[in-house]
Amino acid sequence: MPIRSFPCRPAIILVAVATLLIASCGGPSRKPTYPTQGKLLINGQPAAGVTVFLHSLDATETEPTRPFATTKPDGTFSLTTTAADDGAPAGEYVVTLLYEPLESPLMRANKGKPPTFDKKYSDPKASPLRVTIQAKPSNELAPLDVK
Repeated sequence: MPIRSFPCRPAIILVAVATLLIASCGGPSRKPTYPTQGKLLINGQPAAGVTVFLHSLDATETEPTRPFATTKPDGTFSLTTTAADDGAPAGEYVVTLLYEPLESPLMRANKGKPPTFDKKYSDPKASPLRVTIQAKPSNELAPLDVK
């Protein structure tokens, strides 16, 4: 009994090879993140609604991550890198601050004075704020007190 040749065999092999190639072509692996909490104070008072950004000081990073958080009414924050409150990769960072009110001044009237700080805190090259994230299950940063 002769063995029959299947004309679709090359197509099946091609599909299998393509599937393996696609499956193996992932993007760069993400650095692990470590939950990190902190508190922002401006002149000793909690600062609400300020976005905190971390900029890596590792000059060898080709695609640095940009952990961030928005402060709550009590000034506390939890850093996010890729998923909510997942923290930040271990390392040394310079901290910058950004405040962009989402409300008109009239809407804010009953909510107190908006936070104000020197513009140097918005520039990664000028900000004196530095933090270190450690590779451990939880990081509690020292309060960031901006004068």
